[in-house]
Amino acid sequence: MASLRTRFAFALTAVVALASIAAPRDAAAAPPKARGQATRGAGESTPKRTASLARTTPRGKKVAPSEAKTPALAAAAPRAATKVKPPCLRESAFVLRGTEEARFALTRCDGTPAPFAIEHLSVLARPDAGSLVPANMATLAKRGAELAPGVRRLDARLVSRLQTIVDHFAHEARDASATLASSAAPKTASKPPARIVLVSGYRPTAKGSYHAHGKALDFRLDGVSNEALVAFCKTLVDTGCGYYPNSSFVHLDVRDAGAGHVTWIDGSGPGESAHYVSAWPPPPSDAPSKPAAAPSDPMRELDSEAPRMPVDEHPSTPHAEQDPESEVALPPLPTFETPAAESEDAPRP
Repeated sequence: MASLRTRFAFALTAVVALASIAAPRDAAAAPPKARGQATRGAGESTPKRTASLARTTPRGKKVAPSEAKTPALAAAAPRAATKVKPPCLRESAFVLRGTEEARFALTRCDGTPAPFAIEHLSVLARPDAGSLVPANMATLAKRGAELAPGVRRLDARLVSRLQTIVDHFAHEARDASATLASSAAPKTASKPPARIVLVSGYRPTAKGSYHAHGKALDFRLDGVSNEALVAFCKTLVDTGCGYYPNSSFVHLDVRDAGAGHVTWIDGSGPGESAHYVSAWPPPPSDAPSKPAAAPSDPMRELDSEAPRMPVDEHPSTPHAEQDPESEVALPPLPTFETPAAESEDAPRP
């Protein structure tokens, strides 16, 4: 009986010894999750470890460890690039000068000049339209009064005046542009822009003229008569408006504050001396007088080789007296900067 007990105790000891040797091998062969559970007690579980690492927000909401960020990491995280809102611009317009043209917005929605509008207009209004200038308007915008050799920066108020005129005649100008566009290409859903045709701009040789300072333009607007154009121009404050019924343009200049409305009518044709009238068609009193014919001399008629009597082909015609109630402002003495000096220097198309 004693030997049986001894044998049983020996067998039990051997089983315990084998079990202790096999336990580390099973733990090493088990997956990571299983090893973690094996090393912990029976009352512990994985969710408890996760809960200990979770962060509680001020509202009591728990955030997973992977989503929880320390203040240092949150500050180091790159911020999303903020989008720059483009400026609000008015509808663009076509500006033409000879064979050159450009389409650009004249002003922003608040009435200030649009980006590069002054540079575009200054390049088109240069004295020599055939000269080459840098095409990069951003480069020209960084320069001063002289954008390039022979190219002067125009007065910014000219851009605003043009925008006001385009807005007033928007319907007529678009109809004219649509007619031209339909004849050249198929119709599109977008409305065609207005077409401003420049005749003259900056003229450095026009001494005593607003053109010499980059403050005047001679232009026309497609689809709008010059009569209607100059009639609206007369409503603009501190603006000079010149009407040339025998030419193809209207003169527009910007003046100092307090100048009011300055208008005139020049009835001369291309290549002729200025002839200012108070209305158009001119009344009989404003009609240019013709020189009286030289009296006939029978003795000279008999002498075929005798020189002819000289005839004054440029008689001096005094200006008509200005009517105080008239809107026409006749130019004063030629020593001042007057519309007369401008029209005398203006090239006729």
